[in-house]
Amino acid sequence: MRKTLAAAVVAMVALVAADRAFAQEHLVTTTDAQARLGEAEAGRQHDLALLDGVLSTPEASAAAKAVGADLDGLRRAAPTLSDSELRDLAARASALQADPVAGVSDHDLRWLLYVFLLVAIVILVIKAVD
Repeated sequence: MRKTLAAAVVAMVALVAADRAFAQEHLVTTTDAQARLGEAEAGRQHDLALLDGVLSTPEASAAAKAVGADLDGLRRAAPTLSDSELRDLAARASALQADPVAGVSDHDLRWLLYVFLLVAIVILVIKAVD
């Protein structure tokens, strides 16, 4: 009986020790975990800054007024978004800054109109002089 009890105890100790040994091989080190958490926080702060920058533009203010949204409320609510929601909005905001409405903004359209009007006036003056 003592032999079976000793064998059972040795088997239990071996199973418990083996389980912990295998678990140690698959765990992420504390340094790696801290580095990944730091990267995630830096990415989140970058996304929040990008979103806040877009919400600070006059175009965002005009769009918020047009739909009756509270822009300050949107800024306060941004940190409560999940990481994936924030990442998605930051990607959309970045694309909007890089290529607003297929590359044409109201400012660009105004300048194009001014140039067109000046060219048209010059052509009319040249035709009138001839």
